[in-house]
Amino acid sequence: MDSLVLHDTTKAQLDHFLAAPSHAVLLAGPDGIGKTAIAEALISALLRIATDKLSQHPQYSVVRADSSSISIEAIRTLQKFLQLKTIGTDPLRRAVIVEHAQALTVEAQNAFLKLLEEPPADTVIILTVDSPRSLLPTIRSRTQVITISAPTQAQTTALMAASGKDEATQRQAYFLSGGLPGLLSALLDGDEAHPLLQSVGQAKALLSQTTFERLAQVDALSKQKESAIGVVSALERIAEAMVSQAAAKGDAARIKQWHRIRKGALSAREGLEHSANAKLTLSNLFLHL
Repeated sequence: MDSLVLHDTTKAQLDHFLAAPSHAVLLAGPDGIGKTAIAEALISALLRIATDKLSQHPQYSVVRADSSSISIEAIRTLQKFLQLKTIGTDPLRRAVIVEHAQALTVEAQNAFLKLLEEPPADTVIILTVDSPRSLLPTIRSRTQVITISAPTQAQTTALMAASGKDEATQRQAYFLSGGLPGLLSALLDGDEAHPLLQSVGQAKALLSQTTFERLAQVDALSKQKESAIGVVSALERIAEAMVSQAAAKGDAARIKQWHRIRKGALSAREGLEHSANAKLTLSNLFLHL
């Protein structure tokens, strides 16, 4: 846990959980804030095994979305895994992470609820989610909810310094990440496989394209809601970073331009998150970049 970059409030909640662990905990926070890394660190501490050895542990399982959702079949597979007996005398001997639990279908959530109603005594289940409201109230009521808050810029100083990158690169990565440690690390390390870094790449490409080229992508992107939100969020972060750069140079015209783009991206993201017509929302945004 000591290696993680954590807000003081978050750390206090996590320490409290480790001192008296419940059988089901929900880690809530935006993508890129490091929820999976935190979940792995918690399990490492509870099972007393190094984080890099978790994947080899026979009593550790991770449930992830297949394509865009977590199906009821995935939960049935998990149910079978949890029916197996564990060996040892420690109170907690088995652990499960359900990544991006908002991807659980309604059927999968109802099946998962049965696990939470009668959880195995030797097992800890950790769910990660963007917002607890995306899950059934009955699931939320049966988990301990820990909100993962973004650390302060000062708290990320050591992480940025460890990258070995120059100050300008560190500063740009911080603003692009919005202070989210997971995305910040990916930006500094050049982790191209990180899904949020892919969104940043797509957003940068959109900004360099013609209006026609951008509009040509609307149809495909509108059919992938999560990807669309990721790209629009990345546009919002890029605009925020560029506003800061323009302000440092005293460039009023660029400040106004990037403020307009940021406002448009913010409006589009909120629309997509509240089920607005994706095609119209993206078209309107791309026309005005």
